[in-house]
Amino acid sequence: MSLIKQNIPSTKGDLAAVIHYPEKETGGLAILCPGYLDTKDYKHLVKLAEELSQKGLVVVRFDPTGTWESAGTISDYTNSQYLIDIRNVLDYMTSQKDYQNILLGGHSRGGQMSILYAARDPRISVVLGIMPSFGPLLGRKREEWEKKGVHASYRDLPEDEEEKREILVPFSHILDRDNYDALEDVKKVHAPVVLVAGELDDLVTSAEVNQIFENANEPKVLITLAGIGHDYRHHDNEVELVNGRIMEGAGPYLFY
Repeated sequence: MSLIKQNIPSTKGDLAAVIHYPEKETGGLAILCPGYLDTKDYKHLVKLAEELSQKGLVVVRFDPTGTWESAGTISDYTNSQYLIDIRNVLDYMTSQKDYQNILLGGHSRGGQMSILYAARDPRISVVLGIMPSFGPLLGRKREEWEKKGVHASYRDLPEDEEEKREILVPFSHILDRDNYDALEDVKKVHAPVVLVAGELDDLVTSAEVNQIFENANEPKVLITLAGIGHDYRHHDNEVELVNGRIMEGAGPYLFY
């Protein structure tokens, strides 16, 4: 397996991406999408990319516009732009060669975006939603965000979990997010859908993931994992467990 860092053109500048090329390609492509304000370099996505590549898929993980190593500002980080970014990554990869099947997946917001995008592009062969969020943000957090105009979030660095980066996200992010709902859009997806829920996840509960599953068309797979929370990426054994179950659940639709 070889890794190549690649800048992929998008509408707000280049997207920073890493492409995993397997020793022997099987004609499959996987695009992995980070969660809310997360990076392509977080361990759970890196390890999943390695697992998929070992099975013969070309795998791309990328930072959305306005985040981490990609061009743009945080004001550009919206669901609408994220969908454009996915399309540009897919267009770039398919301009290089034809792929027999294409997996689009991600964790949390990345899972949500994968569902939203697959509802809009029939090229997607398999959708993977790992603890996917959905719907608008309501309640007190929204009210405080609107009042202040920005919301401060903190993300650890992939090479140093103790060091945090502060990210100030404008309220315009929420206004754009209001226009999308994966719970409804999953009804428009006609590719196989593989969903992962963690029983200890208090950010995107297993009940919420089950709602998406109930709305999804067949064929569909729901993997519910005991002892797993939303931030499982901080624990190597949990990353291995989650990725192993993903490979089992998505494998029938990918490896042939």
